[in-house]
Amino acid sequence: MRVAIVHYHLAPGGVTTVIESASQALTSAGIPHVILTGEPSPQTISRASRPEPIPALGYLPDPGTHTPAELLTSLRTAATQALGAPPDIWHFHNHSLGKNVLLPEVIARLAAAGERLLLQIHDLAEDGRPANYPLIASHATLYPFSPRIHYAFLNSRDLHTFTDAGLPLENATLLPNSIPLPPSPLPVPGSSPTILFAPIRGIRRKNLGELVFLSTLAPPHTWFAISRAPLHPAAVPIHEHWRKFAARAGLPIEFAVTGRLAPAAGATSSFESWIASATHFVTTSVAEGFGMPFLEAAAHRKPLLGRNLPHLTAGHARHGIHTGHLYDRLLVPASWVDLTLLRDELTVDLERTFRAYHRPLSQEFIDSTFTQLCQDEWLDFGNLPEPLQQGIIERFRADPAHRTVPLVEIDGTTRPAAEWLATTLADRSPTTTPDQLTPYSLASYQQALSTLYRKLTLQPAAPVSHLSPERILSAHLTPDRFHFLLTALKPAPVLPRACRAVIFDIYGTLLIAPPGGARPDPFADPVLRDILRSFHHTPPTSPSSELHAAVLRHHAAAGVEFPEIDLRVLWREILHLPSGTDTTALVEALEAAWHPARPMPGAEQVIGTLARSGLSLGLLSNAQSNTLTALGGISDLFAPELTILSYQHGIAKPSPALYQILTDRLAGRGISPAETLFVGNDPLHDILPAAAAGFQTALFTGHPDSRRPGECSPDLVFTKWPELIPYIRQAQAP
Repeated sequence: MRVAIVHYHLAPGGVTTVIESASQALTSAGIPHVILTGEPSPQTISRASRPEPIPALGYLPDPGTHTPAELLTSLRTAATQALGAPPDIWHFHNHSLGKNVLLPEVIARLAAAGERLLLQIHDLAEDGRPANYPLIASHATLYPFSPRIHYAFLNSRDLHTFTDAGLPLENATLLPNSIPLPPSPLPVPGSSPTILFAPIRGIRRKNLGELVFLSTLAPPHTWFAISRAPLHPAAVPIHEHWRKFAARAGLPIEFAVTGRLAPAAGATSSFESWIASATHFVTTSVAEGFGMPFLEAAAHRKPLLGRNLPHLTAGHARHGIHTGHLYDRLLVPASWVDLTLLRDELTVDLERTFRAYHRPLSQEFIDSTFTQLCQDEWLDFGNLPEPLQQGIIERFRADPAHRTVPLVEIDGTTRPAAEWLATTLADRSPTTTPDQLTPYSLASYQQALSTLYRKLTLQPAAPVSHLSPERILSAHLTPDRFHFLLTALKPAPVLPRACRAVIFDIYGTLLIAPPGGARPDPFADPVLRDILRSFHHTPPTSPSSELHAAVLRHHAAAGVEFPEIDLRVLWREILHLPSGTDTTALVEALEAAWHPARPMPGAEQVIGTLARSGLSLGLLSNAQSNTLTALGGISDLFAPELTILSYQHGIAKPSPALYQILTDRLAGRGISPAETLFVGNDPLHDILPAAAAGFQTALFTGHPDSRRPGECSPDLVFTKWPELIPYIRQAQAP
């Protein structure tokens, strides 16, 4: 019996690990085999015959001059030369993943020729990989079956999906990967620090934002580390976005540590060194075929924590394995998210994804999916688009008290996430030990694989049937299986317009208001005292002086260059109110009396015109919780995720950090600073920092209260609001 194992590449990763295990098992069983790949084989697969790579077998979205017939001939020739005779069995990994436009037809030709095929499914283009689907969409013969064609699945969910679509049970086998055990126990880490290691490549479906979120909830002296960066160019921007965001926020998490950073003094930066130093493994992935880290943690005697994937852990439980400390959902209040924005994001993402899958999208599907997302007053953080995930994390910087709010849901019960995390990290005992991994041993894998091969060699030739690819796709396109992190990515604009977004300062630009700021104001004190009494509070003798003193105390303790304090927090402190007391209405009343604001003449009409033009509109301003109310009806015209107010972040202009947050938020819409016009009235606090961040700039000087000192060189200086329209239209012109 001779076997040809076929895969696109042998780069480090899950499938390569599986192929390496298969090669070891076949070598041990004395079964001749060859590994055919589109890239050179790594030295780790040393026992198998390694012919020259076959270029047309790699990732091939465009056939170019290659043809299926040519690729099939290359495969047959390479396999025969390596084995001394044609293979008895062709073992393909992920043939339907949509990575090679020729491979489905190669499979169809081998099936029609009566060859014996083992088609091992690790991942599916239909399962959250819409970018891959166009390469397989036209292949009606994508899933052949006959007595000589067998399918191997990593989990029971995928197996049932195929059998429900018509694959006979006798043509399907559950073939879990083997888990290699380290040759000797790794040293047990000391008492500190706590290191949570994610042994993954940082692609989108690994839910990087949730790892960052957990790092904000972790107790002191805790670090998170992600093993490797993604390889595919399309996956790099999301990885880099989270890496830069976490670094700017000073969060205890490092990205792409393997080969770059050492986990401790005197240690190397190798993958093995990180495993040895880790106190825990962590997983936040939202989709896995097998989920190697779930069981690798046991192999390395590490406790595992993170997000549960029931289709995997149910299989572990059947073997008596308790995989780890896992939550089913990581909950944040629905009030933390603009649900109108969430629905808009959902609609756009579904439209883009269904287009990629060549399916019509109904309003009923949108409604059902939104209902699935918003079943109660809480949302699962993991199933939110990245800009909204980032906005939630930013809340913690504005008010650390928010850290106590998120919950973990485990088997239908909830508890505070920060409390659960601290308790879980205090226990460094693994929930599963290596001796429990016998069902996933190399010996078990060898026996299962050899049995499959022998079964195939005994099968006679028979007519080939085909599953309906549409039924496989339909099984995955259901409201309950929707996930934002598995949708089609926003396409990068091919020819970006010069102006796609406009961001406004507020005070002195959109609103006219007397000089703000907390300062002793004996003339205002009587009015402030009356308002405090109307809210049933006992006022201090001089409310303005008390507020001024509180501001000075908080600024001195802030530890940042341009601190900003939430007035709601300060008034709770001055009035000795409990930390959870809502003082929003009180602040609105006090500020309306003390610093009354009115619209800047002409601004409202221009904002309405710009909103109707399809531009993305936003705000970046030194402001408080009452500011949007003061803007009146036009506040609804600004995108919530592009509305960045200083009190929300604990920092004020001209801090570059605020402009970086804006840059990140715009990136979620595929818009760069160069495509964005920032409109303000202050040369030093608006124009200079915005220009330094790469934005176009427009300086408004049309009102006496707008003019501020300072030199700058904006792209536009205007005194009347309608003057802004021609500039933007010219910038939009092709």
